[in-house]
Amino acid sequence: MIIVLRPHHLLDILRDYGYGIRYEPHEYGHALHIVAEEVWVDPDREIELVVKADDICRPCRMLRVDGSCGDTMQKDGRQVSKQAYNDALDRRLLDYLGCEAGSRMTVNGFLIRIRERLDGLTEICTHPGEEKEYRKMGMVEGWKKLGPRRS
Repeated sequence: MIIVLRPHHLLDILRDYGYGIRYEPHEYGHALHIVAEEVWVDPDREIELVVKADDICRPCRMLRVDGSCGDTMQKDGRQVSKQAYNDALDRRLLDYLGCEAGSRMTVNGFLIRIRERLDGLTEICTHPGEEKEYRKMGMVEGWKKLGPRRS
């Protein structure tokens, strides 16, 4: 079964795996803890990269009937829509990686694609309030743990 994922969710999972962070069920009800485990256990699992609600978002209580996210976040001292922020982020990531929405590959294929692009990815996907070096080191370590064992 294919896992439908926003690219930034997969990069967040990779960063956190690098730091040994394990997820617990979240009060919003999203499925990050379930999907992350599937990615960690089977890097040969097929994924579809999307710019919309993914398998993590689907059970979330913040997901509206129209499929958009009703949550907000702080950016540059103001509240912004997570939907707009994440859509723009995921479009930039897909463009940088030479992919299109709907692209399918394995998790490992995604890891191979990002191997030489980690510095640029850090610039694109470091979230507001997150240190760039923290993001980069987590992704590097996550890549080492997940990526090289298969090619």
